[in-house]
Amino acid sequence: MTDSLVKKFSEVLNETDKVLFEKAINYVIKKKNIIDINELDCLEKSLNIAKIGQEEMNSGISLIVSCILFYCFDNEVFNFDELQNEFNNEIADIVNGLYKSPNFELSKLNIQSENFIKLMLTISKDVRSILIKIAEYLYLLRNLNNKALTIQTKIAAEVSVLFAPIAHRLGLYAIKSEMEDLVMKYIHPQVYREIAKKLDKTKESRSKYIKQFISPLDSELKKSGLKCEIKGRPKSIFSIWNKMSKQDVDFEEVYDKFAIRIIIDSPLETEKDNCWKVYSIITDKYLPNPKRLRDWISTPKNSGYESLHTTVIGPEQKWVEVQIRTKRMDEIAEKGHAAHWKYKENREEKNKSEWLAKMREALEKPDESLKNEQDENKSNLYTDEIFIFTPKGDLKRLKAGYSVLDFAFSIHSSVGETCTGAIVNDKIVTIKHILKNGDNVKILNSKNQKPKYEWLEIVKSTRAKAKIKRAIKSVTYQDSDLGKELVKQKFSQLKIVYNDLNIRLLTEYFKIKSDIDFYQSIGSGKLDIHKIKKAFTDINEQVNEEKENVNEEDNLREIDDFKFKSNQDYLIIENNLNTVDYYIAKCCNPIPGDEIFGFITVSKGTRIHKKSCPNAVDLLKRYPYRVVKARWNTKSDIDKFRVHIRIIGKDRIGISNSIMEIISKEFKLNLKGLNIQARKNDMFEGMLVTDIQSIKQLNTLIDRLKKIEDIFEVNRIIKQ
Repeated sequence: MTDSLVKKFSEVLNETDKVLFEKAINYVIKKKNIIDINELDCLEKSLNIAKIGQEEMNSGISLIVSCILFYCFDNEVFNFDELQNEFNNEIADIVNGLYKSPNFELSKLNIQSENFIKLMLTISKDVRSILIKIAEYLYLLRNLNNKALTIQTKIAAEVSVLFAPIAHRLGLYAIKSEMEDLVMKYIHPQVYREIAKKLDKTKESRSKYIKQFISPLDSELKKSGLKCEIKGRPKSIFSIWNKMSKQDVDFEEVYDKFAIRIIIDSPLETEKDNCWKVYSIITDKYLPNPKRLRDWISTPKNSGYESLHTTVIGPEQKWVEVQIRTKRMDEIAEKGHAAHWKYKENREEKNKSEWLAKMREALEKPDESLKNEQDENKSNLYTDEIFIFTPKGDLKRLKAGYSVLDFAFSIHSSVGETCTGAIVNDKIVTIKHILKNGDNVKILNSKNQKPKYEWLEIVKSTRAKAKIKRAIKSVTYQDSDLGKELVKQKFSQLKIVYNDLNIRLLTEYFKIKSDIDFYQSIGSGKLDIHKIKKAFTDINEQVNEEKENVNEEDNLREIDDFKFKSNQDYLIIENNLNTVDYYIAKCCNPIPGDEIFGFITVSKGTRIHKKSCPNAVDLLKRYPYRVVKARWNTKSDIDKFRVHIRIIGKDRIGISNSIMEIISKEFKLNLKGLNIQARKNDMFEGMLVTDIQSIKQLNTLIDRLKKIEDIFEVNRIIKQ
């Protein structure tokens, strides 16, 4: 059998192709270390698959040789360099794509078929690797009769959800129809047998009706001078069953169990005109249904399919589908893009490349029957996307260059937060390991692992970065809660009043930015809580020194001859505040529009305070003789003043961007800082620092910020 198959191939190959074919056979014989070609059991399967490719896909010698090399060394190590040297890059690429073809997990295929198609495309440089897989599964389907039921069901299901749709997308309609019928034969055997039996019973009456329908058309077509072949063919069993299921009708109620096909022998330049001439002849004889006209001549399908379809009322008032096409169109209708390049003027390498590109383009575009998601940018298929297998056979899509940590966070936040590494293709790797297309990845986790700031440098996914930041905030918040309780207990031990003022004293002493950071440092153990006692001791000593300085100042004479900058009874605050005369007090940070007064110090000039300053009452009471009236010069070009604004709202992605856009784009202010801290119940508290020109501008800004969605409270605070 094997020897006769080899001879059959040799008879149809040209001399050049025959040399390459025989070289492949001899290469296998040499590698297998055998003498008699009939000992090569693998060769029969290889050549049968190659025959499908040759006869039904118009494939050439490269596909035939690739079948021989791959299926004869299926379970052996593939040497890419050796095949390149022995044959050529084209054959090596096809075989390489076959070796990299993934093992399919049946339960996952049904919902992820589109991803599997894309994976096969990305790992195969040459689309003929996919054509060979289609041919292989058609060969397997044709030879399932004597196989176990489990094998029949498995292969039929794989063809149904993956290879039949791929064949459909490529325009391999003859293969697609045969696959669908054979799949039905093994998955729904009883229904298949019933429809086949009924088709057989109605064969005679159907043939009689077809002759009756064709007869008047045949004579009219001959009169027109057109050379046509008219065929009447039954619809496939699967197609009939599909109509029965969708329309919820019995076999007898399916009216279009067959179709009439008119194939015109026409030159390329007059194809369209001749098709419409035939259409005109048909519709003169039989009344057409205008809603059922399908013109795929003017606009061919992505698969390359060209044909003109109409449905007319035939004898006995029965609806009949008529397909009109030329010989060229008919072959393309059966073999899709695989037939296109046959009709080029010559079969040069350029034409072959165009053919392969067309097939790849057809595969890139999701088929309507599979399309459950939006079309994706075609350029992403090869440069920006990779496909990763989980241990359970799920297929995850990531961007190229993503790490193990990116992948862990794509599965679930908890998986990412506790990730310590992964097992990739049976090898242990770190969280930094960059994944490659087709990798099989198992994430390793530890309960002791916590997210770290360094992780933000590892991940590339925006989503992963957001999850890491959120996780770090959560950990910080937990430490902060613990730290706050510890501080309260320590204050109680030291008999110190727990209030905002004392906490502020500690943050300044330890040079910590905020109270949250202070609590977090205590809770995480970064700052020893026992240092609080020493901190208050040092603070008290400093306060006592300041009191002594104040007592010395009390002995100073009252200043009667203080001169204002104008003849008015007010100190006028001009645009240049940082002069030897006066400075803005840091305890309340007044800005233009605030009611203010000046306080004369001994060595540090005059401090400008808000009248609502926390220290105002004490200063006015204890040192009234050192207080001077002051107001802003509204006519002066006042410099910008720094303000601190507290914002409270619901924590969500993008909230900080909304705030920053208002500050920088709408108000065109210089944002000096934005710090957002997570709170309980998905809330956040933020502090923004910016420069402002007046109290009016500040109030307008605050009102605008309050209008942001999920913002609950905005107010100015005094930051010392």
